[in-house]
Amino acid sequence: MPDFSKIGMIDEDIPNVPDKGRPPLRIFRSQIRAPCALIKDLLSRDQDIAMSFIKALAAQHKKRSTEKKKLRKKINQMLRRVTVISGELHTLNSHPRDWIELGIAEFASIPDCMMPILDIASQGVEVFCKTRRIS
Repeated sequence: MPDFSKIGMIDEDIPNVPDKGRPPLRIFRSQIRAPCALIKDLLSRDQDIAMSFIKALAAQHKKRSTEKKKLRKKINQMLRRVTVISGELHTLNSHPRDWIELGIAEFASIPDCMMPILDIASQGVEVFCKTRRIS
């Protein structure tokens, strides 16, 4: 049976609880101290049942904290990917005069027949493609 002589001693009675250095669990521990202080007045059998309940809560807290940490890591990875994709879209949306400088060849090889057009575009001449409307 756990020793409830000191209200702060609940840490030793809950399995799989990390060190006190982690603030989220410290907050959770402070939330369960009051119920633990009240448990000491219960019958021995009821104390065991109550401690099992509190241990189950602590396990769920740890599980959710771990999941939250993993999700934050995944979010950060996705944000970095969004940044990379934004840069790639910037390159793809660029004017033909900037294609070589921005490295558009990463996406597709520039055919030889396009090089004179890119040379003209890089000299400041606007390159337009006219399309005919068919009515």
